[in-house]
Amino acid sequence: MNRAAIGVIWGLSFIVLESIQFVFFGNIFQRMSSVQFGFLVFGISTISFIGWAAWARPAELRLAFRGRRNVAAMNIAATFSWIMFLIAVQLIEPAIAYTIGAGAMPLTAWLVNRAGVPEGETMRNRFEATGNVLILAAIVYLGAITIAGQSGFVRGGTWVAVMGVTLAFVEGAIFTWMLIFGQRLDRAGVGPAVAFGLRFPLYVVVAGGLAAAGFDHKAALPAPEIALIVAIGLALVVPPLYALQRAVALISTLTISALTALGPFIIFGLQMIEGRVAYSSETLMGLGVYFAGATLAAFGAVRASVGAAGRAPGQQATLR
Repeated sequence: MNRAAIGVIWGLSFIVLESIQFVFFGNIFQRMSSVQFGFLVFGISTISFIGWAAWARPAELRLAFRGRRNVAAMNIAATFSWIMFLIAVQLIEPAIAYTIGAGAMPLTAWLVNRAGVPEGETMRNRFEATGNVLILAAIVYLGAITIAGQSGFVRGGTWVAVMGVTLAFVEGAIFTWMLIFGQRLDRAGVGPAVAFGLRFPLYVVVAGGLAAAGFDHKAALPAPEIALIVAIGLALVVPPLYALQRAVALISTLTISALTALGPFIIFGLQMIEGRVAYSSETLMGLGVYFAGATLAAFGAVRASVGAAGRAPGQQATLR
């Protein structure tokens, strides 16, 4: 089997695991506190990764300490992002929560670029610009049908839908900032495994405090059931990140982006199998618009990257 085929398998593994993660979270948080879950899962992950880094990557930890302002900012962004995500995915249809959050990311990257942040992204050609316009249209449409009660699931009335849609969008925007701070650490020499461990200490503390205060309280579950849920949660949080890293090393950004655009459809299908979320043709239509936009934007981004590599120094890209 050639490298490209192996890369596609790793890419699909990432998408499938992440999709299962969304559906699982959406289901389990109807019965278990999201902050209790987050405290346990990310507490174990954080201790494990930082402990491993202290043993295997002490130099990277020292570099991270020198860049502690970026570590602190990444922790703040991760805390707000994950709290919002874990609430949004239980309030509205998981496929819609995923799509709105994912769609908010390229739009936020463009806005921060306009604000002068170097890690932001500009629209480099018409394919990329048109794709992101379609992504924006899909977000607005999916938000509207959720609020109007035409999606497959809302855990409550109109204001619950508004809250879920808002949290999903803001979560995606804040997640983009978390990635920006992570990129700065990466440029400073802090690897992804160490950065992953350093991303969540503040979230673990905040989630633990919120759980103790009764935030998002649900009926108490037996200890064996909690242990099983946490074990599944760990299996759905860490392996997708590993699969993504393997895919990045083997296939192009365009291929990964195209595979990622399949995520909402996989989540939609898993929802139907699970049975908790009702079928909605309106949701499926919005996912189709998002898929078209994400694929077009990915094509434009790769085309711009290839063009930039072939230009003479100082020659600028044009929107064409």
